[in-house]
Amino acid sequence: MAFTTDKNGNITLVQGDSGRITVSGIKTDKNYTVYFGIKDKKRKTVGSELSVNSNGMSSVIFELTGDYTDLLTVPKNKHFETYFYGIKVCDSVSGFEDTLVFGECGFLNLNTITVFPKKVEGI
Repeated sequence: MAFTTDKNGNITLVQGDSGRITVSGIKTDKNYTVYFGIKDKKRKTVGSELSVNSNGMSSVIFELTGDYTDLLTVPKNKHFETYFYGIKVCDSVSGFEDTLVFGECGFLNLNTITVFPKKVEGI
């Protein structure tokens, strides 16, 4: 399974699994830095923000390691936990910053990461 993403940009994963998140629709006029960040339900940042350079391409891929998704914990009394994520496109030269919005509801839509508990430890 690794990661699944629905039409509104909501992600589902198993804690501790690694996977890729592809972000498309980036303008190709510059080499933007694209940031990916996760927050919990109290808006506390989980882990560090990840960043990749677009290199003038219209899409980028974020590689989330098992160690990174292991930070997304699920309480023992719950079947899953919900986190929220955001993606921002930046150009440090001009100071341009743009938070990407996914899904039909636009700004009303909070992009979620639904995390199911780890089932096996692995490597």
